[in-house]
Amino acid sequence: MSSTAPQRPSRTPAALWVLYTDTFTMAVGFYMLVPLLAIHLVDDVGIAVAVVGLLAGVRSFCQHGLMPLSGWIADRIDYRWAICAGVLVRAVGFALLGTAGSVPALAVASVLTGLGGSLFHPASYAAYAALSDGLDTVKVYSTRELLSNLGFVVGPVVGSAVAGLDFRWVSFTAAGLFLLAFVVTLVGLPGGLSGAPGTSPSMRTVLADRGFVRYCVLAGALWLLVSQLYLVVPLQASSVLPSAIGVGLLYSGSAVLMVATMLPLTRFVSARAGKGTILAGGAVCLAAGICVMGAWGTLPGLLVGMGLFTVGQMITQPVMSSVVADFATPGATASYFGVQGVAQAVGGVVGSVGGGLLYALADSNGLVALTPWIAFAVWGALCAAFLSRRGAVP
Repeated sequence: MSSTAPQRPSRTPAALWVLYTDTFTMAVGFYMLVPLLAIHLVDDVGIAVAVVGLLAGVRSFCQHGLMPLSGWIADRIDYRWAICAGVLVRAVGFALLGTAGSVPALAVASVLTGLGGSLFHPASYAAYAALSDGLDTVKVYSTRELLSNLGFVVGPVVGSAVAGLDFRWVSFTAAGLFLLAFVVTLVGLPGGLSGAPGTSPSMRTVLADRGFVRYCVLAGALWLLVSQLYLVVPLQASSVLPSAIGVGLLYSGSAVLMVATMLPLTRFVSARAGKGTILAGGAVCLAAGICVMGAWGTLPGLLVGMGLFTVGQMITQPVMSSVVADFATPGATASYFGVQGVAQAVGGVVGSVGGGLLYALADSNGLVALTPWIAFAVWGALCAAFLSRRGAVP
């Protein structure tokens, strides 16, 4: 959902800079911890890869699976309070990830981490929409993605440096950044962004949008590939690179590529292809990147694969948000983003658990070792085929 005014303000509203600050701060906190989490749980805590995948799936499901309720609430209350509550809960979850030493404790930390994200994510996107009234909304959301990717650059570097002390300091520092986001939001974000009480459509209205529901199924299938950024990608990278610092630098290099080329790349593809075709191409790039990383199994293969995977991220992320905004009706933006979260939850759970099980086969002998990469290739091809069909997206 976007609006175009005859005359647009020449200056960015101060409250929009608050959201930009939130986005960057939370991105640094998130990306300094999550890329190193799977390695910490396997190497330091001694948990099996399949269990790590299950914990990642729990976090993903709690974040995305609860978003419909969170989005519905955010459309009816002050977005500021929804964001504040979310960042506080995630701060607690991140702090626990650094101190928990058992699967039950890690499960609690994963639930809190995901729940926090479910609270602030749809509210944040809805707040961006509310504050971009009269502005170029494409530019606003592109700036948001740029700052998020900049956090992707800074976060792994900070996380890798702090990891040299102890992983607990990684989790505590990440939690501290989310506490900072809480203060910035509480002080700087105005109230009343969700509109007048009682003006938001019901969740039943959102779910009755059949075209949007069909799109969400495809979005979930695509998210299965994206979710490998937090499981298969770091595990494969750690098998090739000598230390956690190398893994952090790989993620930072990927993010630098995104910051430097995302805006011109998205402009280029958007001018030449429809949204369905772009998403199909993104699915191919994501799957190809995973396959090249795994099947090649060397440093050049890791770099080429990460490059392909990054291109897939760049062309899919802004288009997915744009498609949801196209479907959204007035007063229900957060609800629409929340419902898409269910699709991402299913894709994240299947991707994390399935990815963990598949990756365990990579150490097998013979053709069995190629099973994970063949499976991802087939999935990417199926996603591309369905996303490129006419009518799949507006």
